[in-house]
Amino acid sequence: MKTKLIGAVIIIALAILWPLTKYQLEASTNKPAHYKNKVIVLMYHHIDTKESGATISPGRFGTDMKILKEYGYNVISAEQLLSFMRNKSKVPDNAVVITFDDGYDSFDQYAVPIMKKYNFVATDFIIGSSSDKQNVQTKHLSWETMRKLKAQGFSFYSHTYNQHDYAPLDKKGDKTGPKLCNPIFLPDKGRLETTQEYKDRVEADARLMEKRLKEELNNSYQMIAFPFGVFNSTAKQIEKNAGDNLFFTTQPGINKPGSDEVFRINAGTPRLTANKFLHMMKQYG
Repeated sequence: MKTKLIGAVIIIALAILWPLTKYQLEASTNKPAHYKNKVIVLMYHHIDTKESGATISPGRFGTDMKILKEYGYNVISAEQLLSFMRNKSKVPDNAVVITFDDGYDSFDQYAVPIMKKYNFVATDFIIGSSSDKQNVQTKHLSWETMRKLKAQGFSFYSHTYNQHDYAPLDKKGDKTGPKLCNPIFLPDKGRLETTQEYKDRVEADARLMEKRLKEELNNSYQMIAFPFGVFNSTAKQIEKNAGDNLFFTTQPGINKPGSDEVFRINAGTPRLTANKFLHMMKQYG
């Protein structure tokens, strides 16, 4: 256990000290604002020393954070974003929100120490059943850990309780789709859900998730990131009825006030080098 802890500390230290490219070295605090009265929202998932599709290394994440700092991006909280989107408050120039999906424990192990180096905060959209049951292969955040992190300025919101999955949409199982947005096939009844059964399932999940978030974290606000970024008007309205009032998508773009749907840019891919990360940030504004 001690060896693993020492290894994690070394990895985080390397991530924080990850060397910058010539682009970062040219950064100047006197550069003019890249954009005003807009917010870029970044999306990450899992951090691990072994990279894969939606998993990046601590070093890559550390480089991203250092670039944000060096280039004068101002990291704000999801709660500040909510107020901004409602036209209730202003945001600093070059405003950025950092988000994670799924609630992996690597958020606490790797991401948080790196972000603290720069006084950054982030929001993690968690899968409620995974934190409740810990019945997944990759460890998810415990409620105790989330309470600790919330006290430090981080926040946690809904990625549904148990709808982050694909399910059969026909008897043979040849066709599947996201559970949140589709009536699914019921093997015990030999048919698809009725429209009302679909609505009841999504509503029960939404209310259970918000109940757990309030019980465990005493959340004052309610937000959701749709699983796989997929949603329909019915699912959105059900989540809204359950109290959610800001809806995070996976559609790329930059956010302006007046909408309840949030664009997010996928930064959590190994294909995104430091240079590409900078180019991606600069193409919005």
